[in-house]
Amino acid sequence: MNQNKHQNKFKNILLLCTFVSTTIICSSTAFAGSQSEITAVQAIERSIPLKATPKKIAPGLTFTRLSVNPVQPNRPNANQGQIAQANDVAGNWAEPFIKVLVEKGIIAGYPDGNFRPDQPVNRAEFAALLTKAFDLTPTKESSSFRDVPKKFWGASVIDKAYRAGFLAGYPNNTFGPKQNILRIESLVSISNGSKLQADGSPSKVDELFTDAGQVPAFGRNALIAATQKCVTVSVSYPDGKTFNPNGVSTRADVAAFIHQALVASGKLTALAGDSPAQKYIVNCAAAAPVAATITEQDVLSRTGVGTVPGIEAPAVAVSKPANPPVGGVTTPTAFGANGGTFFVGAGYQDLLSPTSLLGVGGTNTNAFGIGAGFGLGNSREFVGLETSYSTSSNGGGPGGGSSRLDLFTRGAVNFKLHKQFGDNVAVAAGWENAIRNGYEAGDGTDKPTVYGVVTGVLPVSDTNNFTASVGIGNGRFRQIADIFQPNNNNDTTSIFGSLGFRVSENIGLVADYNGRNFSVGLPLSLKLSDSVGLQITPSILDVAGDKVAGELTRFGIGGGLGFRF
Repeated sequence: MNQNKHQNKFKNILLLCTFVSTTIICSSTAFAGSQSEITAVQAIERSIPLKATPKKIAPGLTFTRLSVNPVQPNRPNANQGQIAQANDVAGNWAEPFIKVLVEKGIIAGYPDGNFRPDQPVNRAEFAALLTKAFDLTPTKESSSFRDVPKKFWGASVIDKAYRAGFLAGYPNNTFGPKQNILRIESLVSISNGSKLQADGSPSKVDELFTDAGQVPAFGRNALIAATQKCVTVSVSYPDGKTFNPNGVSTRADVAAFIHQALVASGKLTALAGDSPAQKYIVNCAAAAPVAATITEQDVLSRTGVGTVPGIEAPAVAVSKPANPPVGGVTTPTAFGANGGTFFVGAGYQDLLSPTSLLGVGGTNTNAFGIGAGFGLGNSREFVGLETSYSTSSNGGGPGGGSSRLDLFTRGAVNFKLHKQFGDNVAVAAGWENAIRNGYEAGDGTDKPTVYGVVTGVLPVSDTNNFTASVGIGNGRFRQIADIFQPNNNNDTTSIFGSLGFRVSENIGLVADYNGRNFSVGLPLSLKLSDSVGLQITPSILDVAGDKVAGELTRFGIGGGLGFRF
């Protein structure tokens, strides 16, 4: 009899933990990764990782950020001629390309009189330059990238470049605005956006690039077309005959590519035949034929791929980032919801026995819960705050009695303050049951809980990663004996944690320890749209651990939806 009372009473606590790991991956809300992870509403547990957006960056070239008093995007520097002749440009291999673009107001230097030709260019800066250099005619609808907030300085130029087909995002709906763009990526973007097409003429790519084997598959067609149209430029050509496809694009590289693309489209006049920069234009020096004869098959042969069917190159070169973290089943992670995110969820659990699951003998041992919440702030830029409300029902009542506890009879407001460092590390502090309503004075099962947790993600491949969390907390993380005797060691704390593995984009495995018992789950996630993610997590709760209250192994299933606005 006493054991049954403990089971009914303990059911309330387990319900709080059933749905924790129903982690919705929401990149702008769906598939994000460090990505955006939303721990679903576990109707009652409130962890919802969502990767936040990067810091604002003031523009620096006509399109960059890097100066204290930057040149504004639509206001070329008044001293353009002087800047074009700055000491750090004079004599530079790309000086002729840079000088023309500066004179045309397409690109500008810095207020300190320097151009910084060797400075890397990130994807947001590159998008800004594209909007200045090309007529970006929209060919598709906008896409809300989860790491490009509306207030980000480059949001509008990224949107223009995306809609015009020059740039695209990553498979998890991020753009990576602060990520440096590679030489092959920038060339692919310009080639695709300018609609350069290879003419299919035979040639020997080995004679042009000794490092052709390093060219990734997505860049083959673009490299061939760009070379034939005299757009490919390399500082190591013709002496070294290398393109360095995986090197980071510098301001000088981008200026040269843009200049030659505008020449190919007839918008700029080609450099003079005696210009010292002519030799860097691959296979298109003044004395050489205007068009190189290089085919896709030459590149494929060089890279050892052989003969394959032609494939349309993507709008932009992308390196698919690792998938989002895998949250715990009954424990929170350190990732959380940020501004513009809303989530709802529900969960069900029952004792893992035919009698309970089938309702044989009139025994009522099930429990059901729902919850909803939203995020505020930005965990990358400063901190994020996740707020949620949860309520549950079961057949035992708050004190373990026989009266049924219905939904909304009681509930609680919960908070989590979280901070993210890069893509793979986060820390958080949470306060569950911070504001409670409908609780009886003697009900000590769902005490306010304060905890701290650290989460790290270890990428293994483009589709796999390990996620580990470790934390310490009181309240629901206490030992069972302390929970059943609220006046005994009421403020004790316990260690909790989880270990998850992402099997694929849609499937994860996770095991966790909540201070008392071990549980396992199978998070199944699905992207419904660019702004909506769904996750369902079947789980077995309390498979091993503290059994003071009797055999309480349970089956649970939780589901949730995450929305990104």
